[in-house]
Amino acid sequence: MRQGFRFGSADFVRLWASGTVSFFGTAVSTVALPLVALSVLGASTFEAGVISAAGLVAWLLLGLVAGARIERVRRRPLLIGCDVVRAVALVTIPVAYVLGILSIAQLVVVALVVGVGSVFFDIAVQTYLPSVVSRDELVAGNSRLQVSENAAKTGGPAVGGALVSAIGAPVTILVDVVSYVFSALCLVLVRKREEPPEQTPPRPVGARVREGLHAVLGDPVLRPLTMVAASLNFLGAGFDTLLVPYLLRGLELTPALIGVLVALGGVGGVLGSALGPAIARRFGDARAMVVTALVGPLLSLLVPAAFGGAGLVLFAVGLIGREVCIAVYSLLARSYRQLTTPAGLLARVTASIKFLSWGVLPLGALAGGLLGQVLGNRAGMWAICLALLLTPLPLVLSGLLRKRDLGEPAPITE
Repeated sequence: MRQGFRFGSADFVRLWASGTVSFFGTAVSTVALPLVALSVLGASTFEAGVISAAGLVAWLLLGLVAGARIERVRRRPLLIGCDVVRAVALVTIPVAYVLGILSIAQLVVVALVVGVGSVFFDIAVQTYLPSVVSRDELVAGNSRLQVSENAAKTGGPAVGGALVSAIGAPVTILVDVVSYVFSALCLVLVRKREEPPEQTPPRPVGARVREGLHAVLGDPVLRPLTMVAASLNFLGAGFDTLLVPYLLRGLELTPALIGVLVALGGVGGVLGSALGPAIARRFGDARAMVVTALVGPLLSLLVPAAFGGAGLVLFAVGLIGREVCIAVYSLLARSYRQLTTPAGLLARVTASIKFLSWGVLPLGALAGGLLGQVLGNRAGMWAICLALLLTPLPLVLSGLLRKRDLGEPAPITE
């Protein structure tokens, strides 16, 4: 499949700008909201954790239903609406602060609203992209959006922290508001006509949700791709939970150096997203996905093997390499899903995959914390990284190892 891209496509540039700014706004909010609670309201650590959790729980509560709802509406107005709703919710914080009525309960509600908006935006932007670019441009378009998403995850929290230090937490929230307004304006300027969704007779949401799940779990390619993604996310959440305690107490590093080392993971994600299309062209998308699924866990072993001083090179190589592999895998899996799923099912399939692969994140984080408590941080990290070696099994057993591209049949063996 050809993966060229006309960078000058004005509509894609507008969509890309919208997604980039929206991703950064969400990333800044993840830091700014708890800091408002801690620095302005004197919240406890538990209360700040509740606010953070409120922003994530929408995936578990609405992830599947969102896909069924999105497929019946035009994506562009929905994306604009998500930006507007998030901006309105956030602007209530500085207003309440000025009026002297800001509370923890309000921050929890705002975090929940922003989280719901982000769920719908994330699914809708992935299902809207095929309406803006051609099939041959999907991988390149996804690459650019994923680069922005990874850059936001890397730089957004740092930007949020810097803004809070410079201008205060309540004013930083206004920066988030502006980001969502700008994102909505970019979407308003997209000119390419979006085909109206297929208006099938109304059916129960539960039935349509089950169809989405069946389309994923019954597909010989989507099923193993999703199984690998879910296992990577489960173990990755445990990995991320132990990462800072391991660096702080296991390697006895300073907080400043820890910040730099953790940011390297985001650098790897950006590199993988940018290089993904070229890797797929060179080796084939099926082969690239299998190789990255195999190599990523091997490189992860360098992280618990690291030690102080020059030994931190092992950590850097392991973390960057692991994130490069995950980003390439994610990019190609997303592009395959968009290319092969019927338009009437794409939102539900995307939501089902997100639910199955992201719903395990809190469980993985809990498991990682328990491993660290029972085994110690370094030993817990070793256990997780060794378990990661098993994650490619669904791909290997599916026969994808014998294919160059996902769209071709596997060779017949005697």
